Amino acid sequence: MAAFDRTTLMQLLEGLARHSAPGPGITRLVYDDAWIDAHRWLCAEARAVGLEASADAAGNLLFHPRELRPDPSNPPRALMVGSHLDSVRNGGRYDGAYGVIAGLMLAAEHRGGAGLPVIGFVTCEEEQSRLDGHMLGGRSLLGEIENSVLDVVKDADGVSWRQALEAARKVGCAVALAEGARPFPPLVRPAAQLELHIEQGPVLETSGELLGVVERIAGYRRVRARFEGDARHSGTTPMSLRRDALAAAAELVLETESLARDAGAPAVATAGNARVSPGLYNVVPGACELWLEVRHSELSRLDALQAELERRARAIAARRGLSLTLETLTQQAPTELSLSLAASARQLATERAVSHRVMVSGAAHDTMEFARAGIPALLLFVPSHGGISHSPDEFSEPDELWAGLEFASELLTRWRKEVA
Repeated sequence: MAAFDRTTLMQLLEGLARHSAPGPGITRLVYDDAWIDAHRWLCAEARAVGLEASADAAGNLLFHPRELRPDPSNPPRALMVGSHLDSVRNGGRYDGAYGVIAGLMLAAEHRGGAGLPVIGFVTCEEEQSRLDGHMLGGRSLLGEIENSVLDVVKDADGVSWRQALEAARKVGCAVALAEGARPFPPLVRPAAQLELHIEQGPVLETSGELLGVVERIAGYRRVRARFEGDARHSGTTPMSLRRDALAAAAELVLETESLARDAGAPAVATAGNARVSPGLYNVVPGACELWLEVRHSELSRLDALQAELERRARAIAARRGLSLTLETLTQQAPTELSLSLAASARQLATERAVSHRVMVSGAAHDTMEFARAGIPALLLFVPSHGGISHSPDEFSEPDELWAGLEFASELLTRWRKEVA
């Protein structure tokens, strides 16, 4: 990284972190004021290092050489490197932001020269923290979204994606939608894609390794389980005659935990929310709804996890004399990333004596949308202190962030020559 140093990286990360809604940590939801300010700031920073910044119709950004013009009628072929601009509410300053700043710096570092051009990308949305759609940034960047989705996807206030996007367009953060069924024509034809990201887990720090080479991203199933019994006076209903929906739900929460422990790594299972009715001291709960999630990197094992979770739920309901409704709300299949790009990264790490390991990502990332579109794609992790993420306490060591960036730069140098 001849043009930059660690200080520049940290200054840019600090600059991006300043664009946040008030409150603990970072809150930057797609198209909100903090997001718009960050979008404009990134455009200015790109121009300051000799790049051009181009927004597409969804507000995704591209950092590219001024002589290379992204064009939907004739999209240039390039290597793409970046991540997402949005955050969760009260999140950390490195999730997504590290990959965004890496994309900016790497596009500037690799401007000109022989081989494939390098373009930095910033997806408008990945976290699903405002709009109720899935991976809207990556999917729109690749032209994978139909026009009708703009009116179906909404935020908690009922504002549609189309309406929120129009507000961002009016302040210059997106171009006009294309006419027809596909409103987001791709501006670039990716030859390969790379995303640098903090691990968001404890594995690398615990093992003392610097780099995670991700070969698969886990899939998930999100299930809503609703137990219904009888809401009765808590003082006059004997224990033997109760049909307590909350007690059943409590059993299922523990069964969800034991399910993943029984299956072993990399299986995980979580009970993330409970809604109890009527929710009073003196009434036996008549209904309880749980939000449950299972994740695994193998599709057959994911299927088995969901089937076993639902079997255990039905057994609890039958034993307690309750009715049970199970509904799969959302699901995502496991995604295999490019094994050839992963091999290239492992080879370079071995040559440079960079401690590393092959990993599965339990969290979803923009990279999987590139892989699903048939584009060779790779995700690299650097350590997260304490495995903490989606929190104001999120932290990664500056030396490790810089080492990951230097490694990615050398990897891109190889890819510029080798990727067909």
